[in-house]
Amino acid sequence: MIDITNISKNQPYLLFNKFYNKALNNNQKIIEAISISSYDKTKSEVNSRFVNLKYVIDQDWIFFTNYESRKAKQFLNHDQVAATIFWNSINVQIRMFAKIKK
Repeated sequence: MIDITNISKNQPYLLFNKFYNKALNNNQKIIEAISISSYDKTKSEVNSRFVNLKYVIDQDWIFFTNYESRKAKQFLNHDQVAATIFWNSINVQIRMFAKIKK
């Protein structure tokens, strides 16, 4: 599950919360899985991987990573990411673009 606290009242966040609750009520498996795509400047390539979204606090989306991992090093070199969530139980895909920070 994703811990959602003081979520922003902006429309995209309210819509996310609505779909999250709908997926939760439809017994979505692995509801916290989110695909994060980042850019590796040294190789000029994009990489994607799944992480577990742990918290949404106001406008911050928080997941954990090993700071020594390839992914974390890419985040340091290029702070823009794309994220995708797909909840098949309700046939909804959510796409986001953001700057990442520790």
